[in-house]
Amino acid sequence: MSQVLEAKKIESMADVEIGHILSASWGYDQTNINYYKVIRKTAAMVEVRAIGQKYVESASYMSEYVMPDPDNELFETDYMKRSEAEAKGFQIVDDHWCEGEYVNVRFPAISKHKANFSEHNGLYIKFASYKYAYSWDGKKDFQSHWA
Repeated sequence: MSQVLEAKKIESMADVEIGHILSASWGYDQTNINYYKVIRKTAAMVEVRAIGQKYVESASYMSEYVMPDPDNELFETDYMKRSEAEAKGFQIVDDHWCEGEYVNVRFPAISKHKANFSEHNGLYIKFASYKYAYSWDGKKDFQSHWA
């Protein structure tokens, strides 16, 4: 179940490989862990896909250790115009809202970010002021559900 992260140091875009895993730890009164894998890159940007996590072991009541599950790609759902959903090839989940003009669709959880690098953490990207994702270190991550 353990995945070993290659010892190679990530210092620039040349070092970033497709499939590289990033981990985000964030939360207030609890610790949330989100994982992402790089699916595309340019000279300055990375496109990442949200992936699931695997339970490793219990830490205590309402907390556990987890690791990324790169094969478990995550999806989002939202409402959009039927024509836009069909043009993008998104899966239509529900078309009974607003007489079919708008539909609820399922699509890959993908986002594009400016690539940043630090000496200690390698590649990192910013999602919000409270959420950054860093190169995963290959170790299990602690997460809790206190709130």
